[in-house]
Amino acid sequence: MYIIGFIKTEEPRALINPVPCRTEKELYKWLINFFSEENFALDKMITEENVRQSLKSNKPIIIPITGFKVALLFGEDGIIQNSTDRFIHTDLFNYSDYMAN
Repeated sequence: MYIIGFIKTEEPRALINPVPCRTEKELYKWLINFFSEENFALDKMITEENVRQSLKSNKPIIIPITGFKVALLFGEDGIIQNSTDRFIHTDLFNYSDYMAN
């Protein structure tokens, strides 16, 4: 099981609106749906292979979102739980507020 969510770069110990993903493929699909071409121009294209390779590091993976004080954090469930203090679920955090225009 994998978890993906947002962290504030200044307060990285709380994972905001975490989403569980059962497989690497499900995690990859979440990432490519979030980083749509109309909203983001990424320096490095996200592929299933680079997601798989990143997960092999057995460390939390952070993807900063340029121009915003948030980043995506993802990884294997136990690794994410060990690297954060708490999970926060809120309707006040709107993903689109952090998407580039």
